[in-house]
Amino acid sequence: MNQDFNTRLNLLLKSEKALFRLEMRRRSRQTLFVAIALLAVLVALAMMNLAVYFYLETRFSPMVSAAILAGLNLTVAALFLFVASRQDVGPEAESLQEIRDFAWEQVSGDIEGVKQQVSEFTDGVRRVGGNIHAAMHRDYAALVALLPFLRSLLEARKKKRREQEQAQQE
Repeated sequence: MNQDFNTRLNLLLKSEKALFRLEMRRRSRQTLFVAIALLAVLVALAMMNLAVYFYLETRFSPMVSAAILAGLNLTVAALFLFVASRQDVGPEAESLQEIRDFAWEQVSGDIEGVKQQVSEFTDGVRRVGGNIHAAMHRDYAALVALLPFLRSLLEARKKKRREQEQAQQE
């Protein structure tokens, strides 16, 4: 069980690392497009603002010309920000998320199994403690009650040996 747990935990870690790399790749592309958008807006504003302003000033007042020009600049910026927000991690992220979810379920199941074993062991220790206490007070019926505990210890030892033998065969 220990080796299965380690394998599942490694699978979970590898899928998380791969998802993190994909997310960082998406973020870097997104940042690049935002930077390009900002650069394009600055260049476009620098070059076109003067030309459009002078053209609009011949038809409208200087204030109206400046407002129209600002609206055009915001539209260009919104277009590039929209393109930047549409970046995605791609189809490989979905399969990696499925692997991560599977590994997480397996690790959670192993953890629940360990919790159950610890609980059973704790209950066994409590029973043995009670039986030993009763035996010390000359309650020989308690000695008979220790037999199931001894059997379970022997079975656990046999099970551990079998697992070790299987691990060595693999």
